[in-house]
Amino acid sequence: MKQIRKILLAFVIMGTLSFSLTSCKKEPKDSDLVTKAKAVLPEGVNIDVKKGVATLSGEYNDDNAKQSTENAVKAIPGIKSVEDNATIKETASSVEVSADSVLESKVNDVLKGYTGVTADVNDGIVTLNGELNRSELPRLMQAINALQPKKIEQKLLLK
Repeated sequence: MKQIRKILLAFVIMGTLSFSLTSCKKEPKDSDLVTKAKAVLPEGVNIDVKKGVATLSGEYNDDNAKQSTENAVKAIPGIKSVEDNATIKETASSVEVSADSVLESKVNDVLKGYTGVTADVNDGIVTLNGELNRSELPRLMQAINALQPKKIEQKLLLK
């Protein structure tokens, strides 16, 4: 009986040690995770890792680069989560579209006082279309000029 107890005790001790050793796997060092992550980062984006949490900063060229970088960093074994604080660069075309929409809104406000006149705004150039009394043209042109477009193309039919 004592022999069986000793054997059972030995198995219990071995099982406990075995479980303890396998459950205490070493987590990768943050510095190793940074090194692995830098291989997948696009130019202009930086990473910092603390306790397996990756924090990205800097600028992406576009939304696709942002999404693919986040996915690639999340796939690195040892990365627990990704906090992406990096922004997306504003392109010249998005700035022009934004500027055009602001200009177009202001032009449309001016045109509310001129029935029969419409305007198209493209790349900062205002194109006036429709019909207008000749006597109203100077006042309209002055109001549109005050908005500082790149150019005004007057294609109005004057009465």
